[in-house]
Amino acid sequence: MSRILFSLLLVFSFGCGAPSKKNDAAKAGAAPAFEIRKFETQVLENGLTILWIPDNSLPYVSLQTMIKSGSSQDPLNKEGLAGFTGAMLEKGTVRRTANKIADDLEQIGSGFGVEVQPDYSIASTSALSFNREDILRQYAEIMLTPNFPQSELERMRKLTLASLQKLADHPDDFTEYLLPKFIYGSHPYGHEASGTPASVRTLKKADLQKFYAENYNPANAVMAVVGQYDDAWKKSVVDQFSKWKAVKTTPREVPEFPQWKGTELMLVNRADLNQAQIQIGFRGVARNVPEFLELRAALKVLGESFGSRLFEEIREKRGLTYHIHAYFDARLQTGPMGIYTFTRLDKIGETVEETLKVYRNFVANGLTDGEVDQVKALMRGQFPRSFETPEALARQLLMLNRYGVGIDYLTNYYTNLDKINKASINAAIKKYFDPTNLRILVYAPKASAEETMSKLGKVEIREYKEFLE
Repeated sequence: MSRILFSLLLVFSFGCGAPSKKNDAAKAGAAPAFEIRKFETQVLENGLTILWIPDNSLPYVSLQTMIKSGSSQDPLNKEGLAGFTGAMLEKGTVRRTANKIADDLEQIGSGFGVEVQPDYSIASTSALSFNREDILRQYAEIMLTPNFPQSELERMRKLTLASLQKLADHPDDFTEYLLPKFIYGSHPYGHEASGTPASVRTLKKADLQKFYAENYNPANAVMAVVGQYDDAWKKSVVDQFSKWKAVKTTPREVPEFPQWKGTELMLVNRADLNQAQIQIGFRGVARNVPEFLELRAALKVLGESFGSRLFEEIREKRGLTYHIHAYFDARLQTGPMGIYTFTRLDKIGETVEETLKVYRNFVANGLTDGEVDQVKALMRGQFPRSFETPEALARQLLMLNRYGVGIDYLTNYYTNLDKINKASINAAIKKYFDPTNLRILVYAPKASAEETMSKLGKVEIREYKEFLE
């Protein structure tokens, strides 16, 4: 699931290069291992971990710093604080204003972006290599000395509130925004990084300063440096970020997934909609579960890939929708899984019922031999995309670091993929999927949806404007 507001406004990306395969294992008949692009790991005295990934294919450098704190660290009634803190980094430092920062970055053809997710925040930049000293200086200044000007905070607040108001006009984004609360309630995973209108109105400069002080800590961060650089510039990076003062802080632990008792249904009423948006959420897994590959395979067969069961039954056979998709969002603690789609107003009940039939059959009977063979071939073919660019490798390494997963997940991927089979995949489905505990959210006119949804169980009816107040 994407973080709607801050992902759309603030993500910054880059790219070049590709990985290489070892051929000797393949010739011997064994599963081929991927030879990961060479990189170095360095830990500074202040606790900052730096991943050095050289790439001389193009004259550029990029820096990505993952802060191991995201929207799950937002205090109660301060939802959106992590997102605001990240977004405000480039809006003023002790030396420069927001306009000056934007102009200086533009002068060297660069930019700065922040992505905020539940478990982490990533601040990124890049530049041509002959501007590497300049971009390093600017990036370090933004990361280490933000001052969160009040005028910029008010401007960001207005922008965010306006964006939240517009969400209701985009049913797919709006239901994605609503679903975390429906799934998790008051749990730290129960909101998007954008926060709510009510919480955004309460955020103060002191809140951002406190969040920054407690979470933007070198011991709570990992930096990936990619591109064309020399030893002198590496020393400059170390010198700049050695100035980052370590502070002893303890981010709050994310609790276990909330206890569910049966399926719940919510109808969000908006009379002028001409189609229904449907979200079906269910309990997922943490990233470090041993059956991670089995679950990835299972979700692809259910509805994550073209030709999946949901695609074939709901779209191709029944013509109930143009698009239906199953998603899988493994996190530090149990993340969500689910299914989303849309349909005509007169097909709401049929679409939900037929989708649930496919899901229940999937849980009850698992995958077939043919499906297992096909999905393993698909996963084998898709895997190299994880390394299409050095930045993609950097991203993978940052994610593995955050979730405590070893590098052997990458190097032994093919070997481990070969080990999964019909029995192990179906056992994982039985273990982790529960068709009796679901959260079904429909955004549609009450007149079209209430009666048909009531056949599935008791329906909670809410007005869409309630979520915009």
